[in-house]
Amino acid sequence: MHTSFYKLFMGSVLLCLAITVFAACSRAPAQPPLAVTLYAQDIKFDLTTIQAKVNQPVTLTYSNEGSIDHAFAIPDLVEEQKIRPGQTVVFTFTPKQAGQFKFVCAMPGHEMAGMVGTLVVTQ
Repeated sequence: MHTSFYKLFMGSVLLCLAITVFAACSRAPAQPPLAVTLYAQDIKFDLTTIQAKVNQPVTLTYSNEGSIDHAFAIPDLVEEQKIRPGQTVVFTFTPKQAGQFKFVCAMPGHEMAGMVGTLVVTQ
């Protein structure tokens, strides 16, 4: 009877170990960080598309080469980042789902004047 208990106990331990290993291996691997530099010029961005992957940290260096204030934002993903002429800000965000997300200059009238682009997030 002692041997049966030992076999049952060891079987349970091995099952738990197998489940733990499977769970650890089935997680999506961490994405390497992406570094992007975006220049705001007078009423335009130098990039209109940024490509990233789900759960990939994106470090965005946002630089204002223009002569007026600008403000980068991605609704529901990146809060407004304001910059004055000649200023540069660096911030990081991580997209959590695939899709296409519009980024804009959030200063009044700038989006309508064409300061828009698309963040394309893939699996």
